[in-house]
Amino acid sequence: MQKRIGRRLTAVLTVAGLALLGAVASATPAAAAKAGARASVQVGRLILEPTERGYRGDLPVTVTNLGSTTDSFALEIVEPIAGSFRNAGPDAPCPTFDDMVDGRRTFECSPSLYLQPGETRQAVLSFEVLTTVRSYAMRAGSGTITATVYHQSAPAGRGDFGTLFRSADGKLNPTTPYIQDSEIKASITADDATLTRVADGRWFGRVPMTVRYAGDAAHDDLWVDGIALPNGVRVWATDPDSGPGTTDTRLTVPGHRFMPGEERSFDLVVVAPAETPAGDLGSATFEVGAMFFPNHELNDADPSDNTASVRLTAVDNS
Repeated sequence: MQKRIGRRLTAVLTVAGLALLGAVASATPAAAAKAGARASVQVGRLILEPTERGYRGDLPVTVTNLGSTTDSFALEIVEPIAGSFRNAGPDAPCPTFDDMVDGRRTFECSPSLYLQPGETRQAVLSFEVLTTVRSYAMRAGSGTITATVYHQSAPAGRGDFGTLFRSADGKLNPTTPYIQDSEIKASITADDATLTRVADGRWFGRVPMTVRYAGDAAHDDLWVDGIALPNGVRVWATDPDSGPGTTDTRLTVPGHRFMPGEERSFDLVVVAPAETPAGDLGSATFEVGAMFFPNHELNDADPSDNTASVRLTAVDNS
């Protein structure tokens, strides 16, 4: 619990700013805890609307300070569908907790909810579900929003909300349950590649790859890992660039989250040292997988198509 208290204090300073520091300090933690910060959390249903890329929806949350002291409230959010929560507005940082509830993540967000006694303010939470739009309405489980303050361990208030998916033709009923995949369905294909020398003598080559994603299991990124490489060959980058690798051999697939049925083609750039002799360098094997923040690796329903092997050849054109 001390860990969360520290996070809440950080969130208060981030959102309220140094200008509010004196006001926060004027009500000492002991006095505020004695008064007992309380809040009303009013929230309706989350309605997810069909879009050209899955479903999206906003959820207004109204918080009223029921206590006798001025407080800054954070919102602890348990998303209703795994991977669905996006943000609480442009000025509301939302670090992710390590907590998971039935595979759903917990966030603590800090919108501008510095409230005097009796004051009411609203925050708007955004959600997105990357699944195929259906011709019928669907319902999902409940999410939870808890108002918290840094100086007390007990919640100040709480609200639960249900989730509905609007059908492609605009209906909200009748509904069927939304069943999200619990395992990913990813696959990879790749082609042989030729490495050539560059100005500093090293060898560079591009391995053409295509990654496909068939299901709607929650994920943040897909990755490609060089699990077996010829002697001296290293994974260097992707083109388009996806940023730094998560390990020496693993890079993120460009473009972040996938829709069901989506595929992306890109080049995986590999490099070999200058002293590598020209000719057949051997076989390289690459594997595709997925990550779900914070640092959960996901199982694949059919791992038989998760790897691809290619031949690498160094050709000196100088």
